[in-house]
Amino acid sequence: MGTDKGSLSFGQETLASRSVRALDAITDEVVLACGSEPKYPELGLKLVQDSGAGLGPLEGIASCFESCDAEWLAVLACDLPNIVSEVPAALLRRAFERQLDVCMLSSRGQREPLIAVYRRSCLAPIRAALSAGSRRVDSFHSLLRTDGLELMIGMLDVADLPEEIRRTDVTMNLNTPAQLAAAISESTDRT
Repeated sequence: MGTDKGSLSFGQETLASRSVRALDAITDEVVLACGSEPKYPELGLKLVQDSGAGLGPLEGIASCFESCDAEWLAVLACDLPNIVSEVPAALLRRAFERQLDVCMLSSRGQREPLIAVYRRSCLAPIRAALSAGSRRVDSFHSLLRTDGLELMIGMLDVADLPEEIRRTDVTMNLNTPAQLAAAISESTDRT
């Protein structure tokens, strides 16, 4: 994209604020994993900096767990223009129903680890994966919890979401200026 995606305007708000709005509807506290430098102070959120620079979203998830007492984190990337609060809410419901440690959205056979919920039981395996040099968000899935049990990983397919949510591609992320322009045009056409 050539710039910080979260700060890009989409309609009347930034991409980051769209993800924050979706999370704000389902939780008492939204924290922002901002990498190694503070950003988005205008959102008025608790900013969580990575404890190690350049380690990516997996480090952000671990740092967020370490900065709060929450049992669960609902994680959304900052470049999801169509995300709505019903998605992380549905992920949490699925995780509770099936006693999962991780529940990710899946679409067209692809797992979305940055549209997911993570239980605190993931923290030690995440730290172990990072210590081993792994940075992929799902690199800790095969590791054991501190109680010696395997992590329970589950999915919620987009097809399982209510029809009104499936009308837009909630998994669409924006990586190029052309994608951003097309998404803005499509959004304008719908209104």
